[in-house]
Amino acid sequence: MKKTLIVAACSTLLAACGGGGSDSSSPVNNTPALTPLSVYAGTWQSPCDDYEIDTLTLSNKADGSLEVTIKAEHFQSASCAGAPIATQTTTTNPSISYLSTADTAVQAGIGKPPTTTRIDKVNINIPPHNVVVTGPGVQRVVESGQAKWCFNVNSTSRTCIDDPGTTTAQASTGGMYISGNTLYLLSPTGPTYTVDEFYTRK
Repeated sequence: MKKTLIVAACSTLLAACGGGGSDSSSPVNNTPALTPLSVYAGTWQSPCDDYEIDTLTLSNKADGSLEVTIKAEHFQSASCAGAPIATQTTTTNPSISYLSTADTAVQAGIGKPPTTTRIDKVNINIPPHNVVVTGPGVQRVVESGQAKWCFNVNSTSRTCIDDPGTTTAQASTGGMYISGNTLYLLSPTGPTYTVDEFYTRK
């Protein structure tokens, strides 16, 4: 991951890698330096899981953090074939800010031994937001006092997603790294970080 970031930085900012520069015959490069989280910018997608595909779009912000746009698409097919029948989003977006880079024990799954992996440790800030579900068959209902977004998956199956109203702001820490074309999101458990989710770059 860090090698990828360094190569990208060198290709756009020679001075940052100890070479190049400018003189009277060369235009000045005013491109801002890449931040440690720039390598994560892009669109990432989860595997199909139980009729659902999740998509994260990570966008660079001026302060060096990342804005996270989250979308969950629900399908009639267990293999997520065809067009989505419902799409879940939030009204405001979380952000991720850089803390440090470290070689850290990472556990890929339950029962698997930790391996030392270079990760970026981050802060995650989630602003107050609402959950919104859209789609041609989506209805917002109240059942037993709980608001929900509901839609039919097929003639015999119905899915409902709780609508908790406006949530309070939250903050936490986590980790992330890229291996090949895969983004791993991590949660700390003592000195070890555990893989929560993984996404493939689109």
